[in-house]
Amino acid sequence: MTERINQTGRLLAIDTSSSAMTVAILENGMMLGEVSSHAERNHSIGLLPHIQELLASLKLKPKDLQSVAAGQGPGSYTGVRIAVSVAKTFAWSLGLDLIGVSSLEAMALGGAMKQQSERDKGLTWVVPLLDGRRKQAFTAVYAYSGPSPMTAEGELAADWHEVLPDGIRVIGQWLEQLLAQAARANPEQAPKEILFVGETEGFSAELAQFAQDWQGGFGVLSYGIEAEYIGHLAIPRLAKGERADVHAFVPNYTRLPEAEANLLAGVQVKKGEI
Repeated sequence: MTERINQTGRLLAIDTSSSAMTVAILENGMMLGEVSSHAERNHSIGLLPHIQELLASLKLKPKDLQSVAAGQGPGSYTGVRIAVSVAKTFAWSLGLDLIGVSSLEAMALGGAMKQQSERDKGLTWVVPLLDGRRKQAFTAVYAYSGPSPMTAEGELAADWHEVLPDGIRVIGQWLEQLLAQAARANPEQAPKEILFVGETEGFSAELAQFAQDWQGGFGVLSYGIEAEYIGHLAIPRLAKGERADVHAFVPNYTRLPEAEANLLAGVQVKKGEI
């Protein structure tokens, strides 16, 4: 895999699915630079200046890029649309290869890297949390074994994998589900440690209760997505020849945007009254 990754060229990676607005450029699997900020309401205004700032700092121009990767969500509906729209525009106008990755997986990978250890902790479950309001979270579960989810060469660990897919879940029920799944897993698949990363502040009471109920290793890390990890997830797939169709590339919303859901609910009520 290393030889193929070394031929992927320069990649622009972006994510605006959360309060973090983050942009990175990687070349042949190694990060050249990154610009990040936290201003959720300004993503539509700030993303292109962030990209221009990063390119200028690296003495690069848009034509020097070979591919673009976007966090496809789930997360803030407006935010996800911004990253996807900008990625599509770059890909279409510059003829770049385009690919989307899970914003939650990038959050999980980056958070796990912040908590990496020199010792082998056994199997670790990493649970990213993006606040979905009303005690709901955009979440998933990823896993890896050993001290780190990435190698010293900057490649994903061979056993990094998805345990449970992206979704929107009520946090209390979700944590009960995690406890039950961990308890009934066979010894080879049972986690030794569970690490929660991301927008964890709004779920502190529920996570404290989980820590009391869970008998294994436990960690909580407040963490914002970094575009570097969008890139690290995208590069192996690009190296394998995966590409997204520019015109068919859309966000992963997981659920209907609230305005659309309210509109649909209103239509259904009116139908029931007729």
